Amino acid sequence: MAKIFLTGASGNVGRPVLSELLGRGHEVTALVHINSRLEGCRLIQGKLSEAGKYAAEAEAADAIIHLASTKSVERNPAISEDILGTGSLLDSWRKGNFIYMSSQTVYGVPQGPLTEEHPLSPSCWYDIAKTCGENQLAIEPARPGRGKGVSIRSALLFGPGGIGAGDQFLENIYRHCERKHVFAFESEEAMGTAGSSFVGPADLARAIADSLELATGGVFNISGGFCTWRGLIETIAARSGFTPEFSLLSGLKPGAQYVRMPRSRSYMDASRFSSLTGYLPKQGLEELVENFVKGQA
Repeated sequence: MAKIFLTGASGNVGRPVLSELLGRGHEVTALVHINSRLEGCRLIQGKLSEAGKYAAEAEAADAIIHLASTKSVERNPAISEDILGTGSLLDSWRKGNFIYMSSQTVYGVPQGPLTEEHPLSPSCWYDIAKTCGENQLAIEPARPGRGKGVSIRSALLFGPGGIGAGDQFLENIYRHCERKHVFAFESEEAMGTAGSSFVGPADLARAIADSLELATGGVFNISGGFCTWRGLIETIAARSGFTPEFSLLSGLKPGAQYVRMPRSRSYMDASRFSSLTGYLPKQGLEELVENFVKGQA
């Protein structure tokens, strides 16, 4: 059993991570931004910028898992909370591994397979904050007792409904299906190939917990699979009883209510992490969509 200091425990990633850590017998102290009802852990309410509230707990921990993020695309909160807050947390790192939650969005709008060496192309302050967090961890000096710095670039999280903001494309696509909006693509090629890697909450939680034992630091992609946008839409529609309509942007009827689908094909290569940990995803697209749709009932 280890003492883990966890930030962002009440979020869409934090809740399954907390459950996974408790299931492995760890003792968890969690920093949460707002008052939350989380069972099995000790809670500290505060912001990342309020280091005085949590520094002693983080210093006493055997490892730190940093999931918290403002998710803001605005400059001021991204700097004051995400960037400077991560720096304050790093100042409190004394023992074990430090796990930092990054995102596949740091790669920008790619078309090819994404390894950890792929050039980064942050497009907003959220992405900039993530790249800054990765770099802060990478240049943090080694100290006696410290483990490795591990940055996790997660694929899109396909979580169940009802948790709150942050369900990403599942929530958005479900609502567009519900409103009978047309799903518009830039080209026939994009309609057939554009899409993204994804990961389920339980799979991501296992990967993050497994990272506590990594003897190699650095950046790691985490993915559970890949789906095209069209395939995802059709899967959600089939589970929900909707009949989706697809069109090219050039073929839209005047006055049509439509949603413009991304043109990117973000396929993450997660083999490096798997080779070091033996991690294999267990949650497929069908299961994740079914769980999400049940949450809409």
